[in-house]
Amino acid sequence: MSITQQRLDAYLAAESRILTAGFSVRFDQRQRQEAELAEIRKAIRELEAKIAVERGRGGSGGSLRYRTAVFNG
Repeated sequence: MSITQQRLDAYLAAESRILTAGFSVRFDQRQRQEAELAEIRKAIRELEAKIAVERGRGGSGGSLRYRTAVFNG
């Protein structure tokens, strides 16, 4: 498993925690604030695009990959 995939998995887990438990978690006297959901979702999109590029599929949404066709007549 690549580091990019591990990071994506961590962000997906964070998104799930936020959606099920809320933005902050309290352990005894300590309170931990999660990052904003919008930031997490942005990172998820970026990591998914990076994984697509790593796998040679390009990616969607802003990819600058293109192909050129040459026609000799």
